[in-house]
Amino acid sequence: MNNTTRSYGKETGLGLISAIFVITILALLAAGMAAMVSDSAKNHTAQLLSVRANSAALAALDIALVKMRKHPNCITERADIVFDTQGLYECIATVSCASTSHQGKFFIELSSAASCGSGMDQASSIVRKRILK
Repeated sequence: MNNTTRSYGKETGLGLISAIFVITILALLAAGMAAMVSDSAKNHTAQLLSVRANSAALAALDIALVKMRKHPNCITERADIVFDTQGLYECIATVSCASTSHQGKFFIELSSAASCGSGMDQASSIVRKRILK
């Protein structure tokens, strides 16, 4: 009988140590998952800004093409467009125009550089289009 009491006395602190170990492992898992969620949110924001910047660059090219219907030559070499519409808010695009010739054919080359966001959360896109005159 004395033997049973001794073995019970040796195991009295095992429950507390096991609980601390399990709580530590769960805390490390929670911290890792929080870091993964944070990184995923940052990547999603960057991807969304990149799509917005590409859309702004394409929209600026479309605006320049509509203006070129009235005047088919490059009137201004550079034009800035500030978007204030929903979806392209805080996006700025710069459209440049240049006339070039290649193998006896004349082309108008439009280039649009757009950026959306500010600071660390900023994305930019460049789109070019060449039109046979």
